[in-house]
Amino acid sequence: MNTQQFLMNAMQPKNPSKPHRVKPIPKWSPSLSVGNAKLDEQHITLLELGRDLMRLLDTDTATEDQINSALEDIVRLARLHDTLEESILEANDCPTLAEHKGVHRAARTQLDNLLADASRSILDRPVLSGLIADWMGHHISENDLPVKDYMKQTPTARAGA
Repeated sequence: MNTQQFLMNAMQPKNPSKPHRVKPIPKWSPSLSVGNAKLDEQHITLLELGRDLMRLLDTDTATEDQINSALEDIVRLARLHDTLEESILEANDCPTLAEHKGVHRAARTQLDNLLADASRSILDRPVLSGLIADWMGHHISENDLPVKDYMKQTPTARAGA
């Protein structure tokens, strides 16, 4: 066996009937709250949509249209969520707003690329599964919780304080 054959064998899933996921999408808990009811509500919905998409990806009978529709729902809400989150962070003078926007831009680009692939029927279920799980697992815990002090108050509430 040459090196190329070895690498090809090593890259094949050990159980091809089940897609490989890095880790499951987290379940909502109060420890994930950023202290803003609207943002928390959107986070909860995004996590639920992510789990719905994972169930479809884990089902051999799910159609590409079903998967594409579920991914479109995630992308649509993620765009609305990012816009709201950025406006709240900006209004509350978050010192890391530029970095936060950069993370959102990168995630949006990745989601848009996944959506474009899905709409062209070049969907790689294991890749999609891994990317969505990683994104959902990191969005709240690594991007939002560190700046939650700048998300708790809406701009009007802070101005009146």
